[in-house]
Amino acid sequence: DDGGPVLVAQMAGATKAVWLTDPLVGDRFAAVTALAPGKGYAGGRRTVDLSLIPTAQGLAVETAADDLKIEAAGDLVTLSRPKGLALSSPAAGLETGDHNADAPKRAAYPALIDETWAATGEAGFSDRYRRLQDAAGLETIAAADNPRAPIEARMALARFLVGSGLNYEAIGVLNALIAKAPNLQGEPEVRGLRGVARVGVGRLEEAQVDFAGAALANDPATKVWLGYIASEMGDWEGARRNFAAGAPAIDSFPKEWRARFGAAHAMAAIQLNDLAAAQQLLAYVFSQDAPAVDQLTARLVQARMFELNGDKNRALAVYKAVARAPLDGIATPAKLGAISLELDKGAIMPDQATAQLEQLKWRWRGDATEMAVVRKLSGIYLQQGRYREALDALRGAGKRMAGVPGAAEVQADQANAFRALFLDGAADGLQPVQALALFYDFRELTPIGADGDEMVRRLSRRLIDVDLLDQAAELLKHQVDERLDGVAKAQVATNLATVYLMDRQPEKALQAIWGSRTTLLPNAMNSERRALEARALMDLGRFDHALEVLDRDQSNPAREVRADIFWKQQKWGEAAPIYEARLGDRYKTATTPLTPAEESWLIRAGVGYSLAGDRAALQRLSGRFGPMVPGARSAAALRVALDDNLSGVAGTGDFANLSSQADTFVGWVNSAKQAFRKEADAKSAA
Repeated sequence: DDGGPVLVAQMAGATKAVWLTDPLVGDRFAAVTALAPGKGYAGGRRTVDLSLIPTAQGLAVETAADDLKIEAAGDLVTLSRPKGLALSSPAAGLETGDHNADAPKRAAYPALIDETWAATGEAGFSDRYRRLQDAAGLETIAAADNPRAPIEARMALARFLVGSGLNYEAIGVLNALIAKAPNLQGEPEVRGLRGVARVGVGRLEEAQVDFAGAALANDPATKVWLGYIASEMGDWEGARRNFAAGAPAIDSFPKEWRARFGAAHAMAAIQLNDLAAAQQLLAYVFSQDAPAVDQLTARLVQARMFELNGDKNRALAVYKAVARAPLDGIATPAKLGAISLELDKGAIMPDQATAQLEQLKWRWRGDATEMAVVRKLSGIYLQQGRYREALDALRGAGKRMAGVPGAAEVQADQANAFRALFLDGAADGLQPVQALALFYDFRELTPIGADGDEMVRRLSRRLIDVDLLDQAAELLKHQVDERLDGVAKAQVATNLATVYLMDRQPEKALQAIWGSRTTLLPNAMNSERRALEARALMDLGRFDHALEVLDRDQSNPAREVRADIFWKQQKWGEAAPIYEARLGDRYKTATTPLTPAEESWLIRAGVGYSLAGDRAALQRLSGRFGPMVPGARSAAALRVALDDNLSGVAGTGDFANLSSQADTFVGWVNSAKQAFRKEADAKSAA
């Protein structure tokens, strides 16, 4: 009656309005009840003052206004406020017919951002956004009048969103458009705009798919975007090539994008050592009057150029200035550059640098900047010999960011550090237990193939050297069971059997030998394996079987085992000549002291001849080796063993004591360790 705007709903049998308040959230709404039959409001309507919610029966009104008045009278429900509702004027409906008059227009190139797209006019952003949204929802336009009208309205909205930097919203509009009309997937502007929006949100690989369409093959603006993507992904040659191809379109972009493209192109030129081109490109960037964030990004590139030109003081000054910016994405790489330069100049110590880098790696995460920080940090740790910290740092940025530029380099750094430790000898300075723990903690870095197998063998040899036989056997067994075949498997299984025998586990030694049998093995390896098998059988008390395995083998390892078997069988007359033969012409070099193994053989040879009653052999042995007795470690034992007075000095008890002292097993273990060392030295020399 007073002329103020109100809303009136027709609802037969309306009775009253009941006000309700949500006890949890506090939202206030009214339920307008009505008489049967059931009648509801299927649609929805929203104004500044209220919202009508879809219902099954009656009318539901949600509002934030405290003075909204609802009157139910007969078949009418009136909604009003004392000063009227905030509603559009009656003429607003006529204005929608001209919604395309000021809509963002198509740019000169499909992938170009036009500077006019973000213009909002005097009414402001919200008004323009609302009008473009409303226009994009007008699907009732007759197809006969303009069948592309809904498409054009939505494209206008997408242009506005891209120009305003609302890229997620733009992607949503364009995806909805393609879902409704799949044939638009081949429309150049649709693909170009979606590619631009995807670059804006960091979805570079998805953007590449959009820009790869045949419809955009000859678009210079697309080439610019491809150059920018290549630069972000570290493809410097691709970046320069595409930027050059897109040069005609660069000046048509808004100033902030001109600055970003220029900085990216300059970085590509720097990486390819074209510093003159980089300097020109940076001058272009600084002439664009771009926003501060883009200017700071260009300053980072400029500092890198100063650094490569040798002007490190100037580069450091720029890095420190940019590092003070309240933008972590820019300040973090600047801080990294400053730390690197100060470390090179000796202004800070490595420990100070690592402390700062440890803090820096948490400041900005998830992109190439974090990768660069981690690589620098791990490099310093490696130089300090702090291998675990280096590998931990690299592991922290490993597979988690597999698609980020620089991830491949981080993976390579991990592999190289692991190789340096366990293949190139860097871990030789560590205690064997520390080296083993480091290997187990990062064993996933063990390379496939010969290098990985050699790493395991090198580490196992170090463990054998300090009698960590169980751990060495575990490493070798994994190689035999999981990684090797053929001759290589037989060789490692031979080493494994040796370790088991050194650890007095003959059953496992036999399993290792028998489980790796194969044809066409080298003769030397076959002989070594026969000797190990016979030694294992001997340790199990199966003397006859052991002698059958040795058969006619006259190699030194076989003769040594054969002598030990005869000794255990108390066949003194057969054992003693073999021990003497193992000594060979050693008596001719009397000035060189006997080794522990040689002393054991000499004692057993003498005792054997004595127990066999072979005085002539004993006198021969005493005459040859008697001069070497005074300088021997076991001089007293040797005097007794070489005494040719069979009924005099030495008695049965003396011989029993001598036999326990002349333990050939200890000598064999020492010989096996020396063989492992020689194998390691030969590998290192190769």
